[in-house]
Amino acid sequence: MPSARTAPPAVTVVTPTKGRPHLLTRALASVARQEGVAVQHVVVGDDCPHLADPEALRTLRARFPHAEFLNVTPDAFPDLPSDYLPARLSRLRNLGIVRAHGDYVAHLDDDNAYHPDHLRTLVAALEADEESEVAYSWRHLRQSDGSDFVPDGEDPWHPVPGRRAASYATLVEQGVFVPGSAVVRDAMRVVDGRTLSRVDTNELLVRRDTHRRIPFPTDFSVWQRILETTEDMAFCQALQQHGTVSVCSERATVDYYMGGYSNAAALT
Repeated sequence: MPSARTAPPAVTVVTPTKGRPHLLTRALASVARQEGVAVQHVVVGDDCPHLADPEALRTLRARFPHAEFLNVTPDAFPDLPSDYLPARLSRLRNLGIVRAHGDYVAHLDDDNAYHPDHLRTLVAALEADEESEVAYSWRHLRQSDGSDFVPDGEDPWHPVPGRRAASYATLVEQGVFVPGSAVVRDAMRVVDGRTLSRVDTNELLVRRDTHRRIPFPTDFSVWQRILETTEDMAFCQALQQHGTVSVCSERATVDYYMGGYSNAAALT
């Protein structure tokens, strides 16, 4: 007799958003198109006018029934950090994580998009290695019009313009950048005795129990703020400090659109 069909893996995707409904719609649609998984999409608005509009919210719910929407207002969440954006984003992401019903939790910023096989391939990577608690992909850099963005000898995420070329050269040696390629091969590993914590939030898939045990850090030191440490870098560092095992799909299944908070200055 044929074996009974099992339910598809359940994945919760968390998306913070502020005021970019046209981009949010693209992100929601890319989650709705995921193949081979059952998706819960938790959209966390940061006092978002679009989510505060009842008619707009009804339209979103009708078009994307897999999604649920939480609009975080100052009155309801007075402790939301306001002096450092990554700390604020960490808190918003954690609010989404506690609402997760899936066995796995993924993240997608409102200005980026998944390929249809993104979550399926990450789940497969985790299920193939029972010791792994975290899986991650690579990302394909794109301009706002969808064309490729190829880093031209500079690391667009380095906060110091004068050091972007040196950072790029180092990351080429580590295999993160490949000259002429729009694909960023992010990694969490030890290189020459130093920890490389370079996995973008959009690439991550974390077992739910692991994520609740290790949330996004919300306390950032003065030195971290000077270095402009982002919440994904802080989270990857926390994962490595806890000794979690990670695995990479080695596939670029995220379309990462340039021009956001962490790299806008490099494009001007």
